[in-house]
Amino acid sequence: MNNVFTDFEPFAEPGRWAGFRGWLRGKRTGRVNELLIKASIPKYPNQEPAVYMNPHPERHHWIGDGRLCYLRRGHVWNPAEDTFAQAVIIAAKYVDEFDGRG
Repeated sequence: MNNVFTDFEPFAEPGRWAGFRGWLRGKRTGRVNELLIKASIPKYPNQEPAVYMNPHPERHHWIGDGRLCYLRRGHVWNPAEDTFAQAVIIAAKYVDEFDGRG
């Protein structure tokens, strides 16, 4: 994360959550989206981090607790190889696709 997403800051709520906060700007609208990538400390790395964004560029890809619902086309989370940075990449692709279309 420090090498690729230098504007993202780590955070932790000891014993509960850890992750990164940052911003993604939509290319079409220029709107800034606050991004939070967070994982349950007891469940990470076995469970993939969740992606939260404010505002939502559109209304259809969000789960009830406010996180982004996405498919990893042909790939399943692999705790031995996958990282928080990949969740940021998924969020960036989502913003690129849906910014200004909601």
